[in-house]
Amino acid sequence: MYGKILFVVAVCAIGVLGEANKTRKCNIPPTAPKRIEKVINQCQDEIKVAILAEALQAASVINSNKRSKRETFTAEEKRIAGCLLHCVYRKMKAVNDKGFPTVEGLVSLYTEGIEDKEYILATLQSVNVCLAKAQKEFITTPQSLEVQGKTCEIAYDVFDCVSEKIGEYCGQTP
Repeated sequence: MYGKILFVVAVCAIGVLGEANKTRKCNIPPTAPKRIEKVINQCQDEIKVAILAEALQAASVINSNKRSKRETFTAEEKRIAGCLLHCVYRKMKAVNDKGFPTVEGLVSLYTEGIEDKEYILATLQSVNVCLAKAQKEFITTPQSLEVQGKTCEIAYDVFDCVSEKIGEYCGQTP
């Protein structure tokens, strides 16, 4: 189970890092800060019980073909990765009291220990664009975030969007 979740998160991270091209505008850090790695491990333990049975059931149905990009994740894999990401966001104080990601929290999370001003600016721009998109798509009523699994879906979509946008702004594509 840990391996599968770690695989999903690792594939997401690889998508962020991508292959650098010659028109690169900023340097995307090669690894996540140790603090994030520690929180990911804590979150894996926290959500394991809640999704273990469901993940095992899904694993028996999942096609065994190799997948290397986020676009080929099953809905269940996206949900699991999204719940893990939401847990990380929550523990790193990157969400508000309703569980929706915040600009300040995400920028802090994604730029912790980074000094490249262009990368920080790219992150800020990416987070602003992606949160506006998520808010428009997911917050349709005051109770929208109360729907079970909604925060997981938002976390995955925001991560996917921010990853893609940072790559675009920095002149790299996943």
